[in-house]
Amino acid sequence: MDFTARILIVCDGEGVVAQTAERLNRSGINTITAKTDTEAKIAAADFTVEGVLLDAQTRPFEDAAKLALALKTIAGVRPLPILAVADPTENEKGEDLFSSLLRPPVHPAQMEARLLSALRVALMAEEAVQRRKTIADLGVEQKALGDITLANDPVSILFVGAAAPQFIALKNALEQAGANITAAMTSFTAFDYLHDRNFDAIVLNALGENEPAFTIVAAMRRNTRLFHVPAVLLVNAKTFMDVDEAFARGTSDLLDAKVDEADARQRILGLARERQRHEQTKALFEGVRTAAVVDKDTGLFNPTFFARHMGRMTRRAREINRPLSLAVLRAVAPPGIEKIYRDSAQRQLGGMLRHLVRAEDMASRLGAGAFAIVMPGTTKAAAQIAANRIESVIDCTAFESGNDEKPFQLELETRVVELRARESSEGLLQRALDKS
Repeated sequence: MDFTARILIVCDGEGVVAQTAERLNRSGINTITAKTDTEAKIAAADFTVEGVLLDAQTRPFEDAAKLALALKTIAGVRPLPILAVADPTENEKGEDLFSSLLRPPVHPAQMEARLLSALRVALMAEEAVQRRKTIADLGVEQKALGDITLANDPVSILFVGAAAPQFIALKNALEQAGANITAAMTSFTAFDYLHDRNFDAIVLNALGENEPAFTIVAAMRRNTRLFHVPAVLLVNAKTFMDVDEAFARGTSDLLDAKVDEADARQRILGLARERQRHEQTKALFEGVRTAAVVDKDTGLFNPTFFARHMGRMTRRAREINRPLSLAVLRAVAPPGIEKIYRDSAQRQLGGMLRHLVRAEDMASRLGAGAFAIVMPGTTKAAAQIAANRIESVIDCTAFESGNDEKPFQLELETRVVELRARESSEGLLQRALDKS
């Protein structure tokens, strides 16, 4: 399809929102800037806007909420996560209109990360709803939506580091707000807790030295289970000089030890609740993975669901002018490998794909040695990067051949195509299968 991702920037041309726009443009995510509410509404109506960054520091929060509502109304059926830099009081009317409220000070890298996360969650949530519609079309009974939505449980937060007075004061403030706090004095204890339990956020004491906190955050970002858990560093703003490095390591927010406790509490709780929404969305996906639509050997979607839902995905992409890409992966065993081992390798490969694709992507086995992955909201260039990453993992995998000393590797061939205007799902699949 003829598509360019656009983020609407609403600001006067200065400050962190404008700086974030520059970062997004450099990374290939095009933005369009509006300096007034009227310009913002026109841009939202005229362009394919995927998300909004709003500088609400110079206006009453009520006005920012009114603009957010107007933009969502203009977007209609299109998901539109809106992030704002604002300083509202607790439980301000209209907070629910924003995917994230970032309280100043905000770093451009921080805002960029929050935006990308919000875009991902919005896409996941919509795709979960679309899958439930396809399952209903197939006549498969499924749980009511409310049955698989997580309850509004208290947030669970891990505190890591020495018990400095500022740390204890923040811990007490969060507990008074109903949060469940677990404390770990050392990095070793922290990793034990992170391995055994799920947390909605982690707060690290970086008042003394940076490195223990930096090491934990970096390790979390290398772990698929912990990647999305927010990490907040408590620092002394006057002496902490490694702001850029902190966000480069994967820090979600920096808290000045002298900041107002109510403000600090809201910043942490806001991140924790975003994490809970992410987990709720993952639960929605698990709710649609019923035996009726999943292949028992690979855990991928079966051909019946794949064919029906791919049609829905292409229609939806055209309806809201959003990109959609398809990758077809062919895997062939070397000559001389017995059928029993070729079949076993194919099943294993399917099981691997189940964990190598995003939750919002749809993977299915097309036939002997052929697999398909449909990627909503993804351009051909981005889909090719994802396909290359999948290939690199499979290239490093050895499969049993019947000879313990001679395992074999699958030879891979991948073709990626992007949905064209007015193209059907059948046409898209045929192009992906065409080797010419």
